[in-house]
Amino acid sequence: MKKILPLILLTLIYGCGFTSVYKEQKNQNINIIVEKLNGDFEFNSFLNNELKLISNSASKNIYNLSFISKYNKEIITKDASGQATDYELTINIKFEIIGDKAQNINFSESIQIEHNSENFEQSNYEKEIKRNFAKSITNKLVSKLITSNDN
Repeated sequence: MKKILPLILLTLIYGCGFTSVYKEQKNQNINIIVEKLNGDFEFNSFLNNELKLISNSASKNIYNLSFISKYNKEIITKDASGQATDYELTINIKFEIIGDKAQNINFSESIQIEHNSENFEQSNYEKEIKRNFAKSITNKLVSKLITSNDN
């Protein structure tokens, strides 16, 4: 029975027409040009790289944009000695699309993490979270641009 259940689930998923929401975004016909960026340098670098990866320079759908990011690391809980044990990492970003298709788009992402006593590992983990935030926000932005372009 344990071997049959995954087979049944797999058949149902393929049979119902399931497709990933972001599957086709790598092949979208849009060109995103970042004119200005302000805020957290590390996050902005990750986001700018993600936007370059999905951009098609030959596309006629050109979006000039600038963005401002605000990264915040807030202590949520402390132990009895006053040392931080849990943090909330939040990124708020405001995109401004410049030109004929002018609009403002805001996104926010947050996650709660536990403090790691190893500073190097903590720093790497936070860097990875910023990279994941950048990927998530890029996917959301592209979806927003595509749906606004269809209307």
